[in-house]
Amino acid sequence: MAFLQLNIRGRLILGFSVLCLLLAGVIGTTIIKVHTVSEATDRTISLRVPTAMTASDLVAGVYASLASLRGWLITGNDAFKTERAGLWKDIQTHGTEMDRLSSRWTVEKNKQDWKQAKPLLDELRNAQDKAEAIAHTIDEQPAAKMLATEDRGMQMSLWDGLAFEIEAYNRLVPTEDRREGVLAFNERRKPIFRGV
Repeated sequence: MAFLQLNIRGRLILGFSVLCLLLAGVIGTTIIKVHTVSEATDRTISLRVPTAMTASDLVAGVYASLASLRGWLITGNDAFKTERAGLWKDIQTHGTEMDRLSSRWTVEKNKQDWKQAKPLLDELRNAQDKAEAIAHTIDEQPAAKMLATEDRGMQMSLWDGLAFEIEAYNRLVPTEDRREGVLAFNERRKPIFRGV
């Protein structure tokens, strides 16, 4: 064993050399770990947090647009229409930001989920636009429209009147108000109609 044959000076040099190698190894490992933590922190700060915040703003915008649409449907106040239009501009801005952020996502399923969600936003906006367009018009209430546009009333024969009544009832069957009316009758209470 050459180590045992070293003098004190050689043993000290060898010992300090081993300590220096250990210290270099510890420092190297620490640098690698700090770099890994730094990358994870940067990714969280520059991608994950902005993605979560943008998604949250997007969802909040959707709920706010639904609330504005309800306000317009109930009150007819044009301020709600204006508010909803502004909200959809914000939703589009957030959607564009999500597109930008999603290009840096590493999980492929998340990218696919976002691609599937984008057309749903367009469908929602189109449905809201359609509801807004027919609100407070004769098209809003099909039964009233039929009475207003198909004024047959007393000019019908008894059989034609019966066929007309059956047609009108069949249009009423799938509505919530018809269900509420039947349920209220069976429960012997006053119905709460919502115009739906």
